[in-house]
Amino acid sequence: MNKKSATSLDDYTVFRLLCELRSGDVASQRDLARRLDSALGLVNGYLRVCSDNGWVKAQVVTANRNSYDLTTRGEMERQRLALLHARYLDDLLSVVQEEYRQIAERLQEEGVERVAFCGIDGVAGVAWLTLQQAGLELSGAMDTVGVGERFMGCEVVSLAYALLGETHRIVISSCKRAADLKAALLELGADPAAILVPARFLEQQHAV
Repeated sequence: MNKKSATSLDDYTVFRLLCELRSGDVASQRDLARRLDSALGLVNGYLRVCSDNGWVKAQVVTANRNSYDLTTRGEMERQRLALLHARYLDDLLSVVQEEYRQIAERLQEEGVERVAFCGIDGVAGVAWLTLQQAGLELSGAMDTVGVGERFMGCEVVSLAYALLGETHRIVISSCKRAADLKAALLELGADPAAILVPARFLEQQHAV
């Protein structure tokens, strides 16, 4: 960051803000504040400084609403901050692996051999490796975004489409969207007992 940003913003919060904007599904400043666990006024200030630094471009949508897009400079800053915080990656991965190892043990005890993943993002790869090591097979992949893409040999389909067929057990394979994805599955009529999600993921999102 430049001198102005370093004295006014927290690196990690900026990193999370830029990541959320990169996802392209931020509905409003209030939505962004909820995701970042920050006050609305504070997020407004972060967006203003990020805009001043050329990382974020604001566009007027309505009289009282703007949209915010990540610029090329913003993406470069996001990558720089990602590398800055990558020193903690080993600790992060060990926690995620342990969460899915516990889920794998539960499924093995129940005699389950195949599972479907819901939520295909950065954590999904770790979840797949952990469950594969336990001898579990991936039967399908579903998400609310990225439909039509491929994940570990499976085409990513919508939640509604996946629930039309035999979905076996469903493992939530996204950390930051765990609660939202579980709620979406339940709203579509999925059996609550068929959905498995690391408890810490739900705690983390509810804290936000």
